[in-house]
Amino acid sequence: MTAKRRDLLILGGVVALIYGIRALPWDWLPGRGPRYVEIKGLPQFRQLEDIGPTSGATVALIGLDPPSEDAALRRARVEEVRADLCGALFGAASSAGTVPIAYFSEFQCPYCRALERDLDVLLADEPNSVRLVQHELPIFGPASELAARASVAAARQGKQQALRRRFMRMPIVADERSVRSVAADVGLDGDQLVRDMASPEVQAELDRTRALADLFGFIGTPGLVVGRTVLNGALPYALLRRIVKDESTMPEPVC
Repeated sequence: MTAKRRDLLILGGVVALIYGIRALPWDWLPGRGPRYVEIKGLPQFRQLEDIGPTSGATVALIGLDPPSEDAALRRARVEEVRADLCGALFGAASSAGTVPIAYFSEFQCPYCRALERDLDVLLADEPNSVRLVQHELPIFGPASELAARASVAAARQGKQQALRRRFMRMPIVADERSVRSVAADVGLDGDQLVRDMASPEVQAELDRTRALADLFGFIGTPGLVVGRTVLNGALPYALLRRIVKDESTMPEPVC
Protein backbone atom coordinates (compact mmCIF):
# COMPACT_ATOMS: atom_id res chain seq x y z
CA MET A 1 0.00 0.00 0.00
CA THR A 2 1.41 3.40 -1.00
CA ALA A 3 1.76 6.17 1.54
CA LYS A 4 -0.74 8.30 -0.41
CA ARG A 5 -3.37 5.54 -0.40
CA ARG A 6 -2.79 4.91 3.30
CA ASP A 7 -3.18 8.62 4.09
CA LEU A 8 -6.43 8.76 2.11
CA LEU A 9 -7.80 5.76 3.99
CA ILE A 10 -6.85 7.30 7.31
CA LEU A 11 -8.47 10.61 6.32
CA GLY A 12 -11.61 8.79 5.19
CA GLY A 13 -11.75 6.92 8.49
CA VAL A 14 -11.40 10.14 10.47
CA VAL A 15 -14.19 11.81 8.47
CA ALA A 16 -16.44 8.77 8.96
CA LEU A 17 -15.70 8.78 12.68
CA ILE A 18 -16.56 12.47 12.99
CA TYR A 19 -19.85 12.07 11.18
CA GLY A 20 -20.61 8.89 13.09
CA ILE A 21 -20.08 10.69 16.38
CA ARG A 22 -22.29 13.58 15.21
CA ALA A 23 -25.06 11.10 14.32
CA LEU A 24 -25.11 9.50 17.78
CA PRO A 25 -28.20 10.33 19.87
CA TRP A 26 -26.32 12.47 22.40
CA ASP A 27 -29.61 13.76 23.78
CA TRP A 28 -30.06 10.32 25.40
CA LEU A 29 -26.93 10.69 27.56
CA PRO A 30 -27.26 11.80 31.19
CA GLY A 31 -27.40 15.57 31.40
CA ARG A 32 -27.86 15.91 27.60
CA GLY A 33 -31.64 15.59 27.42
CA PRO A 34 -34.04 18.35 26.41
CA ARG A 35 -34.89 21.05 28.95
CA TYR A 36 -38.48 22.22 29.19
CA VAL A 37 -40.11 25.49 30.24
CA GLU A 38 -43.72 26.23 31.06
CA ILE A 39 -45.75 28.07 28.42
CA LYS A 40 -47.09 31.39 29.65
CA GLY A 41 -50.87 31.30 29.73
CA LEU A 42 -50.93 27.51 29.32
CA PRO A 43 -49.30 26.29 32.54
CA GLN A 44 -50.28 22.67 31.93
CA PHE A 45 -48.17 22.67 28.74
CA ARG A 46 -44.47 23.23 28.10
CA GLN A 47 -41.99 23.82 25.29
CA LEU A 48 -38.27 23.31 24.80
CA GLU A 49 -36.05 25.80 26.58
CA ASP A 50 -33.55 26.08 23.74
CA ILE A 51 -34.45 27.93 20.56
CA GLY A 52 -33.60 25.66 17.67
CA PRO A 53 -35.06 23.40 15.00
CA THR A 54 -38.16 22.69 17.09
CA SER A 55 -38.85 26.38 17.71
CA GLY A 56 -41.40 28.60 16.08
CA ALA A 57 -38.59 31.01 15.18
CA THR A 58 -36.75 28.88 12.62
CA VAL A 59 -36.61 28.53 8.86
CA ALA A 60 -38.34 25.18 9.30
CA LEU A 61 -41.64 27.03 9.46
CA ILE A 62 -43.65 26.97 6.25
CA GLY A 63 -46.00 29.84 5.49
CA LEU A 64 -47.28 32.81 7.44
CA ASP A 65 -50.91 33.89 7.63
CA PRO A 66 -51.83 37.43 6.56
CA PRO A 67 -53.55 39.68 9.13
CA SER A 68 -56.90 38.15 9.97
CA GLU A 69 -60.10 39.95 8.99
CA ASP A 70 -62.10 37.86 11.48
CA ALA A 71 -59.90 38.30 14.52
CA ALA A 72 -62.82 38.62 16.95
CA LEU A 73 -64.38 35.38 15.72
CA ARG A 74 -61.06 33.57 15.93
CA ARG A 75 -60.53 34.79 19.49
CA ALA A 76 -63.98 33.46 20.40
CA ARG A 77 -63.11 30.06 18.91
CA VAL A 78 -59.86 30.00 20.87
CA GLU A 79 -61.83 30.41 24.09
CA GLU A 80 -64.17 27.61 23.03
CA VAL A 81 -61.33 25.12 22.54
CA ARG A 82 -59.63 26.31 25.73
CA ALA A 83 -62.71 25.16 27.66
CA ASP A 84 -62.04 21.53 26.58
CA LEU A 85 -58.45 21.68 25.45
CA CYS A 86 -57.50 18.02 25.77
CA GLY A 87 -60.70 16.96 24.04
CA ALA A 88 -60.07 19.35 21.14
CA LEU A 89 -56.43 18.25 20.85
CA PHE A 90 -56.58 14.53 21.42
CA GLY A 91 -60.23 13.46 21.16
CA ALA A 92 -60.96 10.36 23.20
CA ALA A 93 -58.86 9.73 26.29
CA SER A 94 -55.74 7.63 25.76
CA SER A 95 -55.27 4.31 27.48
CA ALA A 96 -52.84 4.19 30.41
CA GLY A 97 -49.22 4.40 29.28
CA THR A 98 -50.08 5.81 25.84
CA VAL A 99 -48.73 9.23 24.81
CA PRO A 100 -51.16 11.18 22.58
CA ILE A 101 -49.61 13.17 19.73
CA ALA A 102 -51.60 15.93 18.04
CA TYR A 103 -50.08 16.57 14.61
CA PHE A 104 -50.79 19.78 12.66
CA SER A 105 -49.89 19.53 8.98
CA GLU A 106 -50.23 21.11 5.54
CA PHE A 107 -50.12 19.06 2.34
CA GLN A 108 -47.75 21.45 0.53
CA CYS A 109 -45.28 21.60 3.43
CA PRO A 110 -42.05 19.67 2.62
CA TYR A 111 -41.06 19.54 6.29
CA CYS A 112 -44.38 17.83 7.05
CA ARG A 113 -43.55 15.13 4.52
CA ALA A 114 -40.22 14.49 6.23
CA LEU A 115 -41.78 14.51 9.70
CA GLU A 116 -44.50 12.08 8.64
CA ARG A 117 -41.87 9.52 7.71
CA ASP A 118 -40.50 9.82 11.24
CA LEU A 119 -43.99 9.55 12.72
CA ASP A 120 -44.60 6.39 10.69
CA VAL A 121 -41.36 4.92 12.09
CA LEU A 122 -42.34 5.95 15.62
CA LEU A 123 -45.78 4.36 15.30
CA ALA A 124 -44.22 1.17 13.94
CA ASP A 125 -41.59 1.06 16.71
CA GLU A 126 -43.96 2.00 19.55
CA PRO A 127 -47.43 0.81 18.49
CA ASN A 128 -48.69 0.52 22.06
CA SER A 129 -46.99 3.64 23.42
CA VAL A 130 -48.22 6.46 21.17
CA ARG A 131 -51.50 7.53 19.57
CA LEU A 132 -51.56 9.98 16.66
CA VAL A 133 -54.38 12.51 16.19
CA GLN A 134 -54.44 14.29 12.83
CA HIS A 135 -55.17 18.03 12.49
CA GLU A 136 -55.26 19.61 9.03
CA LEU A 137 -54.01 23.22 8.98
CA PRO A 138 -54.24 24.54 5.40
CA ILE A 139 -52.21 27.74 4.98
CA PHE A 140 -51.37 27.80 1.27
CA GLY A 141 -54.68 28.82 -0.25
CA PRO A 142 -57.52 27.05 -2.06
CA ALA A 143 -55.64 23.89 -3.10
CA SER A 144 -54.52 23.30 0.49
CA GLU A 145 -58.05 23.97 1.75
CA LEU A 146 -59.48 21.45 -0.73
CA ALA A 147 -57.03 18.73 0.30
CA ALA A 148 -57.62 19.41 3.99
CA ARG A 149 -61.39 19.15 3.59
CA ALA A 150 -61.00 15.87 1.71
CA SER A 151 -58.74 14.48 4.45
CA VAL A 152 -61.16 15.39 7.25
CA ALA A 153 -64.09 14.03 5.25
CA ALA A 154 -62.25 10.76 4.49
CA ALA A 155 -61.93 10.14 8.23
CA ARG A 156 -65.71 9.68 8.29
CA GLN A 157 -65.24 6.64 6.06
CA GLY A 158 -62.22 5.36 8.02
CA LYS A 159 -59.72 6.05 5.23
CA GLN A 160 -58.10 9.35 6.17
CA GLN A 161 -54.52 8.08 6.29
CA ALA A 162 -54.87 6.17 3.01
CA LEU A 163 -56.06 9.34 1.29
CA ARG A 164 -53.42 11.48 2.98
CA ARG A 165 -50.56 9.22 1.88
CA ARG A 166 -51.71 9.51 -1.73
CA PHE A 167 -52.02 13.29 -1.45
CA MET A 168 -48.53 13.52 0.03
CA ARG A 169 -47.11 11.88 -3.10
CA MET A 170 -48.84 14.38 -5.41
CA PRO A 171 -47.44 17.82 -6.31
CA ILE A 172 -50.85 19.47 -5.75
CA VAL A 173 -54.51 18.53 -5.37
CA ALA A 174 -55.94 20.97 -7.86
CA ASP A 175 -59.67 20.34 -8.09
CA GLU A 176 -62.58 18.09 -7.19
CA ARG A 177 -61.76 15.75 -10.08
CA SER A 178 -58.33 15.09 -8.56
CA VAL A 179 -59.94 14.36 -5.19
CA ARG A 180 -62.46 11.96 -6.74
CA SER A 181 -59.73 10.12 -8.64
CA VAL A 182 -57.67 9.52 -5.50
CA ALA A 183 -60.79 8.67 -3.51
CA ALA A 184 -61.70 5.95 -5.99
CA ASP A 185 -58.18 4.52 -5.87
CA VAL A 186 -58.25 4.13 -2.08
CA GLY A 187 -61.78 2.71 -1.95
CA LEU A 188 -63.73 5.77 -0.81
CA ASP A 189 -67.29 6.57 -1.81
CA GLY A 190 -66.57 9.68 -3.89
CA ASP A 191 -70.08 11.11 -3.77
CA GLN A 192 -70.24 10.74 0.00
CA LEU A 193 -66.77 12.26 0.32
CA VAL A 194 -67.75 15.36 -1.67
CA ARG A 195 -70.93 15.79 0.37
CA ASP A 196 -69.00 15.49 3.62
CA MET A 197 -66.38 17.98 2.42
CA ALA A 198 -69.13 20.63 2.23
CA SER A 199 -70.72 19.68 5.55
CA PRO A 200 -70.89 21.89 8.65
CA GLU A 201 -69.15 19.13 10.64
CA VAL A 202 -66.02 19.23 8.46
CA GLN A 203 -66.01 23.03 8.58
CA ALA A 204 -66.30 22.90 12.37
CA GLU A 205 -63.31 20.56 12.62
CA LEU A 206 -61.17 22.83 10.44
CA ASP A 207 -62.24 25.83 12.51
CA ARG A 208 -61.34 23.96 15.70
CA THR A 209 -57.90 23.11 14.34
CA ARG A 210 -57.31 26.74 13.38
CA ALA A 211 -58.33 27.80 16.90
CA LEU A 212 -55.89 25.31 18.43
CA ALA A 213 -53.13 26.61 16.16
CA ASP A 214 -53.92 30.18 17.27
CA LEU A 215 -53.88 29.15 20.93
CA PHE A 216 -50.52 27.36 20.71
CA GLY A 217 -48.96 29.96 18.42
CA PHE A 218 -48.53 27.68 15.39
CA ILE A 219 -47.85 30.24 12.68
CA GLY A 220 -46.62 27.52 10.31
CA THR A 221 -46.33 23.79 9.90
CA PRO A 222 -45.49 21.19 11.08
CA GLY A 223 -46.80 21.51 14.62
CA LEU A 224 -46.90 18.86 17.33
CA VAL A 225 -48.34 18.58 20.80
CA VAL A 226 -46.73 15.48 22.30
CA GLY A 227 -48.60 14.93 25.54
CA ARG A 228 -47.91 18.27 27.25
CA THR A 229 -44.92 19.29 25.06
CA VAL A 230 -45.61 21.82 22.29
CA LEU A 231 -43.33 21.88 19.23
CA ASN A 232 -43.47 23.97 16.06
CA GLY A 233 -41.10 23.17 13.22
CA ALA A 234 -38.79 20.37 12.14
CA LEU A 235 -36.96 18.26 14.71
CA PRO A 236 -34.61 15.25 14.65
CA TYR A 237 -36.14 11.82 15.11
CA ALA A 238 -33.91 11.10 18.13
CA LEU A 239 -35.27 14.19 19.88
CA LEU A 240 -38.86 13.24 19.04
CA ARG A 241 -38.34 9.81 20.60
CA ARG A 242 -36.73 11.35 23.68
CA ILE A 243 -39.70 13.67 24.19
CA VAL A 244 -42.10 10.73 23.85
CA LYS A 245 -40.05 8.83 26.44
CA ASP A 246 -40.13 11.80 28.81
CA GLU A 247 -43.89 12.16 28.35
CA SER A 248 -44.48 8.47 29.02
CA THR A 249 -43.24 8.95 32.59
CA MET A 250 -45.76 11.73 33.32
CA PRO A 251 -49.53 11.80 33.78
CA GLU A 252 -51.62 13.13 30.89
CA PRO A 253 -52.10 16.90 30.80
CA VAL A 254 -54.85 18.18 33.07
CA CYS A 255 -56.69 20.51 30.73
